[in-house]
Amino acid sequence: MKVDTLIIGSGVAATALANRLLAHDKSADILLLEAGQKVQMKDSAIWHDYVVSGKLPYTRYYDLPYPERDHAGENVNAGKTTIPLDGARAFTYGGSTIHWGGWAFRLKPEDFALNTNAGRGLDWPFAYDALEPWYCEAEHYIGVSGDAQDPTVPRSRAYPFPAFPYTLEDQPVAKAMDALQLQYSHLPIARHGITDTVSRHAPCQTTGTCKYCPFGARYSANNFLDDMLSWGDYPNLKVRLQSIVEQIIVSAKDRAAGVIVRDAQTGERLTIEADTIIVAAGTIESSKLLLRSTSTFWANGIGNDHDLVGRNIVTHPYFIFTANLPANALRLQAEMNFPTLVSRHFDSPAEQRDGKFILVNPPNGSTVDLLSQMQAGIRGTELDQHVTGPTQIQLHGMLEVFSEPENRIANFDRTNRMGMQETLVDYSQAPSFAARMQQVQQQVQRIFETMGATLTGAPSISWRADHAACTCRMSDAPEQGVTGHDLRVHGMENLYVCSNAVFPNTGAVNPTLTLTALALRLGEHLAQQRGAH
Repeated sequence: MKVDTLIIGSGVAATALANRLLAHDKSADILLLEAGQKVQMKDSAIWHDYVVSGKLPYTRYYDLPYPERDHAGENVNAGKTTIPLDGARAFTYGGSTIHWGGWAFRLKPEDFALNTNAGRGLDWPFAYDALEPWYCEAEHYIGVSGDAQDPTVPRSRAYPFPAFPYTLEDQPVAKAMDALQLQYSHLPIARHGITDTVSRHAPCQTTGTCKYCPFGARYSANNFLDDMLSWGDYPNLKVRLQSIVEQIIVSAKDRAAGVIVRDAQTGERLTIEADTIIVAAGTIESSKLLLRSTSTFWANGIGNDHDLVGRNIVTHPYFIFTANLPANALRLQAEMNFPTLVSRHFDSPAEQRDGKFILVNPPNGSTVDLLSQMQAGIRGTELDQHVTGPTQIQLHGMLEVFSEPENRIANFDRTNRMGMQETLVDYSQAPSFAARMQQVQQQVQRIFETMGATLTGAPSISWRADHAACTCRMSDAPEQGVTGHDLRVHGMENLYVCSNAVFPNTGAVNPTLTLTALALRLGEHLAQQRGAH
């Protein structure tokens, strides 16, 4: 079997990349290989089941928790800090956008010069201005609702949809931030809004069921892939499910010839040849595939002559601070299933040396089940006392941490229940992390105190690998990283990596919009390259 362009993965990077190639040539010969299965989206029966039972149809395709005494589990955590994989990613058609929250931030200009500014990590091989037009393309591609007048990050084009309005729950936080002179803005989010532009994706109806949107308003790559396959008039676009890529084959030191694929159902192996190969399998699996692809040309794995593949892994520690509020006089309740206010005040050059962070006001007001209360005979005055009485509030956020070569991921010699090789994660947080979180806590405490709330104690912190990145980072030279400015693996002519793995650093925000911009940029590069030949 032979194809022109082979893309390993079917998430947002793979889908955006294929979309860009097909925009130049509707007949482009493209094959996407997906290790997982397909979950039906925008299905009324599945949605009703979720509403009634709370069960989501894609969680069965998550990693299992790490092994413990009483259960076998999957994967290995070898470091001092636990980086959970369960719940962080989904082995499905469409990748992890099937369950993501849709937060769609741009990195800030200083993030592209981290080493120059702060002596940390590595600079990107290009500046913010080089990616800015592709950020615009990405926002329109995934359908971001945001405030075009927000000065937080420079932009040359408005968002495709206006920002979702602040909720009533945002008002006390905004008032406190105003008093403290802390900047805040509307949180940009990949949910379609109201527009005159014709689209197959309905606008957000705020049903409160974002984890399984019945309308496809929240961007999910599987919906866009479905459109491309069913409505796009792309005769040579194909997706092959349950196809586990075991190894990339090379015909020379600088030339990838194809891949060895194992059918997850039958166990049969197939060799697929390709002129161009793009690994878009996420930070963890992309690195593991390069490491598995050993040969006489690449004894330690493709791109790994300098022992950098899989190293420098980072993710965002996600923190939750909780406070007690003596009364809820405004009777505030959660209005949305997603946040609408974010502060990037501390996502600034002044904080870069120690690690920038953002603060998000979540929809966390205590809810009252009026029906059950009424059925129990609770009187209206008692209900009102319950609603206006003491309550808890939260502030969430993410903190930037920095790459260290000792932190890495690798293949573990065992397969999981989906037939994928398991992962060894070796990560230990920096000694300075606890002190930095104390500084974050001091800022959060100021906000709570201004609101009249009392912090309950230390934050809950999750190191889950949702935003894992930097394991095949871009660099100007192969001694510093795995890929170049065009995402091509150093030393290879026709092999590219397109995932969060190529980020030199992650700043303090979600990586998805930046990844989408990189994918569209790579698609344009490959299309122009093909046109030149």
